[in-house]
Amino acid sequence: MMTSTITPDSEMFEIAKSSLNYANGYYTAFSRSVNNEKSRFDTDLLYQMAILSAEKYFVALLARYDWNATHHMPIAMFKEAQQFEPELTDSMKQTCILVGKFEAICDIEGFGYRQPSSEDLKAMDKGINEIRALVEKRIEEVYMPSFE
Repeated sequence: MMTSTITPDSEMFEIAKSSLNYANGYYTAFSRSVNNEKSRFDTDLLYQMAILSAEKYFVALLARYDWNATHHMPIAMFKEAQQFEPELTDSMKQTCILVGKFEAICDIEGFGYRQPSSEDLKAMDKGINEIRALVEKRIEEVYMPSFE
């Protein structure tokens, strides 16, 4: 397993920062809505925000390690990031499984889409927040003087 000594080139660092910003935008709206009983967003939209935020966090994490993500499903991205990131936890893995378990649209014989419960969404919120903290920490470790 590689460590955080890998430094991205300037283009990949920009992708990492941009992806982190997008992820934070999706996650902030998702988290606020999940924890607000009078959310203006329905469960379907909240779930899509969870997927987008998880995906963008992993794109950011992988770009921080100078690597383009080759997957889009959260668990596949988690497994891809394991080759670089030593601090990925089992709870982060379980979050990725949870986020991905309500859609099977890539599989012809899949079940399609199921709606997560409010408890599922709250569990996603907690887990994605843990992933967010790690990704922010890793991106902050990279010092790119020409981009500050």
